[in-house]
Amino acid sequence: MTKYYKSLIYSLFILTLFVLACQKDETTVDEELYHEYFPVNVGHSVIYEVDSIVHDDFTGTVDTFYYQIKEYFESTFIDDSGKETIRLERYIRNDENEDWDIKNVWMARRITSRAEKVEENIRYIKLAFPLRINKRWNGNAYNFKEEQTYTITDLHHSYSINDLNFDSVATVLQKDEKTLISEKYQTEKYAKNIGLIYKEYIDLKKDVDGSIISGIDYRYKVIDYKTHDN
Repeated sequence: MTKYYKSLIYSLFILTLFVLACQKDETTVDEELYHEYFPVNVGHSVIYEVDSIVHDDFTGTVDTFYYQIKEYFESTFIDDSGKETIRLERYIRNDENEDWDIKNVWMARRITSRAEKVEENIRYIKLAFPLRINKRWNGNAYNFKEEQTYTITDLHHSYSINDLNFDSVATVLQKDEKTLISEKYQTEKYAKNIGLIYKEYIDLKKDVDGSIISGIDYRYKVIDYKTHDN
């Protein structure tokens, strides 16, 4: 064997060791998945205040709505794919002086690599684990909608809302599109051991002068929660 080939083999050996070391380090990092940002414990509940503005181009009116939503993790069951899934009961009322009325039932589940939520029979990938800054995934990978890239833009930072303070919050930007005649913006924030604490959804059609023609603009803001450990 020539000196050249010996040197080449030695270089390849060193390179292989380097690659394996990098993979080992990556695996070590991946062990911290941060599943706590999407709890799935039966008995868990979160209450939100919801502000909604609806612009109707047909009537030319602008309607503002305020109400409260409670999401309650009622029970678990095994879905058609064989995975444990949460029955998520959602209740609605105008304010704290009224009793809760059942609004609808959604589903949620968390597996090793992702957290999913079924809203109005549409499945979304809300979080992709392990959580990392700038991590991207297709939130519509399991539904009929066009591909939509979700991105983690902030992670493990404190956040305050409605006099509630959270030490560790993850922000997911779901959409940010602006043109002269439209505006589409979607984002969600998740707090460790609480889950969703803030949601903003904007889908507006505008005139060339910037005035709003039609669309909706709403926000969910947490006002209370109850954690529950299985």
